[in-house]
Amino acid sequence: MRFRSLALGLALLALLCGCYNKSDFSPTEPLASSVITLSSPSGVTSLPADGFSRLHLEARLPGDPAFANRTVVFSTTGGTLAGGTPGTNCNGCVTVAADGSGIARIDLISAPQVGSATVTASPSGAPGILASLTVSFVAANPDDTLRFVAAPDRAPADGATLTTFTVAISPSLPAASRQVTFAATAGTIVPPNPVNVDAGGHASVDLQSPRTITSGRVTATVNGVTREVPIRFERALPKIITVNANPAVAPAASGTTIQITATLIRDQGIVTDGTVVTFRAARADGTPVGGFTNITTTTNGMASATFLPRTTTPGTVIITVGAQDTAVTGTVQVDLTGS
Repeated sequence: MRFRSLALGLALLALLCGCYNKSDFSPTEPLASSVITLSSPSGVTSLPADGFSRLHLEARLPGDPAFANRTVVFSTTGGTLAGGTPGTNCNGCVTVAADGSGIARIDLISAPQVGSATVTASPSGAPGILASLTVSFVAANPDDTLRFVAAPDRAPADGATLTTFTVAISPSLPAASRQVTFAATAGTIVPPNPVNVDAGGHASVDLQSPRTITSGRVTATVNGVTREVPIRFERALPKIITVNANPAVAPAASGTTIQITATLIRDQGIVTDGTVVTFRAARADGTPVGGFTNITTTTNGMASATFLPRTTTPGTVIITVGAQDTAVTGTVQVDLTGS
């Protein structure tokens, strides 16, 4: 025990005198730890292999006795060291001045590949005394880098509706990578795109619906990581149906024909083309009358049919128009007159 204490004292004295030579002394691990230690304060010794996650490391100089020059040289076999000043006469090393507590701090940025790195720390005045720590780079979960937090799975195929998609990104992403690029296989992404990430780590984009019923995918990409969500564009239905009869007054005769035109209206966009429209005709007491021919489905929100009263009895006829998949209807009154 006395010999070990004497050896430590001589080693530290040599360092203070500036006459230490690496070839003169190879300290054992317990002796080295009396001079410098390296640790992860959080206790974590792994990082996702994403190329940007950081692990904070601290080298401590116990200062027994204190070094006159309290500068630590850090180096790593993998990833990138962030902080400090580039060192000299070493490949990729950095130097960090310890604070008043004898602690020098550095961050290790993960490599983009699975593997490991050995980080070393050494007092600048004693390059032969090393503390080391092995950090593992493990397979990264893409959702830790980028994930959708708002992703509607359906929207009306009306050519106008804007559906908002929002993603959240890792707070560890560097400033230069904090832009998200969106794409869609159906519908239209509304500019701007790419989208800058806000202070809360989110980016949003609007997708304008197409006018056709279809399905697609929305993708978001940041720093080489892509996530996607599905969306289906469903039939856009009317909120209001207006009906016009031409003529609105006609003779009650077997050969009478009346053109009925329906306009199917939404609060935005257009009812999906090809929507089936129904036509019914009845007397005021609900008795059906006549029939329809030349019935069309919707085009640009409009449909039509030819009404054939097929009666010689005068009176009022109510034409009611509806559409598939909705209870919305519209009506128009037709007056059949006697001869």
